[in-house]
Amino acid sequence: MMVWRQILITFMTQSDRVQTSVYFPKDVYDALVKWAEQEDRPISNLVVRIVSKAIEDRQKQQ
Repeated sequence: MMVWRQILITFMTQSDRVQTSVYFPKDVYDALVKWAEQEDRPISNLVVRIVSKAIEDRQKQQ
């Protein structure tokens, strides 16, 4: 997992990122917190990974 973080840091510069706000239902947020803690990563990083995978899967379907 550490290699993935190093690659992400290497390829993602400040200008490659944008900030947004997302409002989750409490139960979804709690599940994300638990998941992120289990993977020892910030929630924002976990959400980026989940959304990126969903976009990748969707593009494969089209």
